[in-house]
Amino acid sequence: MKRKQKEATIKTKKIIIILIIGLCLITLGVLSWNFFFSRYYHFHKQESMFLESTKSYYDTYPRYLPKKGETREITLQDLYDTSKIETLYVPGSKKLCDPNSWVRVYQNENGDYEYFVNLECNRFKSKIDRKGPEIELNGDKKLIVDYGTEYKDPGVKSVKDDTDGKMDVKKVEVDTSKVDTKSPGSYKVIYTAYDKLHNETKVTREVQVVDKLYSFVIRNTDETNYYRGDEVKNFVQFSGMLWRIVNVNEDNTVKLVLANSSSNVIFGVKEKFTDSNVYHWLNDYFYPHLKNSEKYIVKDASWCSNHAVYSLEDIPTECNGETFQSPVGLLSTKDLKLSDGNTRGSYLNANQLYWLLDRVNSEMINIADSTETKGFTAWSARTYGAVRPVITLNTDIYIISGSGLFTDPYKLNDYEYAKENEQLKDRLDGEYFSYSGYLFRKIDTDKDGNVKMIMSGNMKNPETREEFLIGYADSVTERRFDPSTPGNVGYTLNEDLLLHLSDKSIVEHEYEIPEIDIESPFNQWKKTKVKSMLSLPTSYDLFSTHNALGDVDDSNFLLLDYSSDNDITFVNTGNGFAFTLNQDVFGENTVKVVLYLKGNLKVASGRGTYSNPYYIK
Repeated sequence: MKRKQKEATIKTKKIIIILIIGLCLITLGVLSWNFFFSRYYHFHKQESMFLESTKSYYDTYPRYLPKKGETREITLQDLYDTSKIETLYVPGSKKLCDPNSWVRVYQNENGDYEYFVNLECNRFKSKIDRKGPEIELNGDKKLIVDYGTEYKDPGVKSVKDDTDGKMDVKKVEVDTSKVDTKSPGSYKVIYTAYDKLHNETKVTREVQVVDKLYSFVIRNTDETNYYRGDEVKNFVQFSGMLWRIVNVNEDNTVKLVLANSSSNVIFGVKEKFTDSNVYHWLNDYFYPHLKNSEKYIVKDASWCSNHAVYSLEDIPTECNGETFQSPVGLLSTKDLKLSDGNTRGSYLNANQLYWLLDRVNSEMINIADSTETKGFTAWSARTYGAVRPVITLNTDIYIISGSGLFTDPYKLNDYEYAKENEQLKDRLDGEYFSYSGYLFRKIDTDKDGNVKMIMSGNMKNPETREEFLIGYADSVTERRFDPSTPGNVGYTLNEDLLLHLSDKSIVEHEYEIPEIDIESPFNQWKKTKVKSMLSLPTSYDLFSTHNALGDVDDSNFLLLDYSSDNDITFVNTGNGFAFTLNQDVFGENTVKVVLYLKGNLKVASGRGTYSNPYYIK
């Protein structure tokens, strides 16, 4: 009996618990309805009120209804202003719904009106298509247009909308008003499309108006297509190096000459220019340092090395010497003549002597010489001479910016300036960098990514701005660069002058000291290896000669080249030529420092030019 009573009690308790849970669920449901569902219900009622009030508005003002294929919009605020609707609040609060909420009405092809409501009340929003159509353009989104030509827009390929489907491309608004083909620069063409709800999509095409280099030069030179005279705006930046435009050839290719000499090379007594040291330096050593050479440089450019040329009157009309094809060459006496015939009145002067293509004979090679009224003179092929490379650019190259001045050269489309945080090893040979308060140029990268740099000008005391002068002590019997021997210039450079540089990013590196042999090609000279923090440039290093354009230095600077006669080798700043002489003639000289920096150093800012170098973080 007691057992049955106990079971009945348990059963009763279970029923009570079930009833309580059920009551809680009902209460929760009611609360949920009141809190959520009733508010959504209230919101949808407000949507209906918004729609009906809009229709009432157009009943009052039928002239505002759209024409066929058009869409008109009325906002909640418009209805408030015309007293067509009572104030709408966010459900469950006293906050106002967005007064910019709208109803759009569209008249279809049948003449019927379609209404679309977009009411926004905080988190309560109408379910409506808010996405504009997708525009697909004909052609690329970035177009290049030649200067002075008529711009013809490629137009729109298709327009599709999630709701409306395929749309008529003729309804896309195309704004080309900003494009000015008479002014090089970057312009935007704007394409705008709307679906029937008037959802908007804008697509931009970039139109870059460019001036082809050859057409620009033709417009800015006389019938010879040569730049002539002294003060001409023909500086151009190519492959990170500063050049000068010489002329346009008959096939519209453009000849450039490096703005200043780049090295010193013993020409060598050879009958053919293509057998000379200079030819091999230009095409085997210098050419690989150029970026995008395969894309923009004419690899099989034609050159002529005339023979027996003594004056401007001796220049033959047809090549009487060696003709050859190669990517890199030199200026000729004809170039000097057509640039005005006299280097004292020509931009080709550059206050330097440098080898020319034409020669007197195998022993004597012509050089540009501003002291000569005819613009050039003969020089022994057995001596050092400055090398000034010349290249020919194809017709695909064009000007992006610049004014042709030394401080603002023409920038071409061959490469991009460095971006912030780009690593030093990824930049171009020839670009300028500011490091430890000195200006350097990048000239190479080793297999480990370390970057070889050469000081742009002679090294100066940062406080007095006077050039450092060093020489071999009388006690030093062998004048070969050696950082471990006191009294040696290598020791002075690494023990004294190193103190004026921040050495935390300098890499100790192995340098090769070439031993001069005028009878052998420079790349076959015997070399001694030495490890050092700082070094001197070799005669054939990039930019190892005098930079007459930017840095005006008074003292000759030492080279790494070693003479078995125990003479010193230096560059004469007066003419840019290298010489090997007894130290008694020039006891002390200044230095252009060569060093290796860690290649993972990052660019902070700048353009990599002499006037605006890259700053290293």
